[in-house]
Amino acid sequence: MVATKSPAGIRYAFALAREAGVPCQRLLAGTGWSENGVVAAGYRIDQNDEFVMTANLIRELGDPVVAGISVGGGFTVGDLGIWGYALLSSADAGEALTVALAYATLSPTVFNPQSVAMGDVATVVLRYEHLPVDVREYYAARDLSALPLLLRMSGLAKAPLSVEVPFDGQQGELLRTALQPFDVETGAAQYRFRIPAEALTLRLPTADPVTRAACARECERLVHTLESAPTLTATVRSRFAQTPEDMPSIEELAAELHMSTRTLRRQLDYEHTSYRELRNDVAHRIAVDCSAS
Repeated sequence: MVATKSPAGIRYAFALAREAGVPCQRLLAGTGWSENGVVAAGYRIDQNDEFVMTANLIRELGDPVVAGISVGGGFTVGDLGIWGYALLSSADAGEALTVALAYATLSPTVFNPQSVAMGDVATVVLRYEHLPVDVREYYAARDLSALPLLLRMSGLAKAPLSVEVPFDGQQGELLRTALQPFDVETGAAQYRFRIPAEALTLRLPTADPVTRAACARECERLVHTLESAPTLTATVRSRFAQTPEDMPSIEELAAELHMSTRTLRRQLDYEHTSYRELRNDVAHRIAVDCSAS
């Protein structure tokens, strides 16, 4: 299972669907998830299920670009996690860009960014060919709409930066508005943005070498974790999320995982958690979401 890269993106998509009066059962049709299950999982669902959910959202709302802009515009610094703090603590804009690309797997974007040096201009190409065709426009609009936030964090908010997008016509104009104050070229062959080389020397007011080093270590650890097998904590949380209204007892859970209850407790303790803590956390997430809706 490949987990979603953006729990926040799913959370905001849920909020958009709710505002538009789209029932959750229609939003989640074909995924096997319930609303409570998604909430209990912290909006961390399988990426293929996310693509199905996104296709449902587009079908319900009609315009993938409008929906993507609405969701992408809601992202905050807090949604970017340790990856975002690594950018903020970088010494200058150039280092922030290097960090962003080096740890792109920790970012919420579904693009595959590639840096291409071209003389006095640094160009980043945003690859999207790996995405299902029916959801590409939504994710492009969503992730591009979050670009101003990322560039502000990278110290490039006032840089003469240009963005190229394949969209044209009304969709292109919508993105042009969402990406202000940056120059947007519509009808391009691919997604990419260009940054003048001199802008990369801009110092960040939030630079902190100690925080930067700590963030780099944590990013390395998380990248390694993503490349390894899922933890028992993730497995247990996912199991609770499947039936949040009828969570298995520790004995039932241990039997499902083909281990003794003692082994289950010991391994969860090794991962600095427990059966009770995970169960309570899932229940708390459901309660918070229900009270907010």
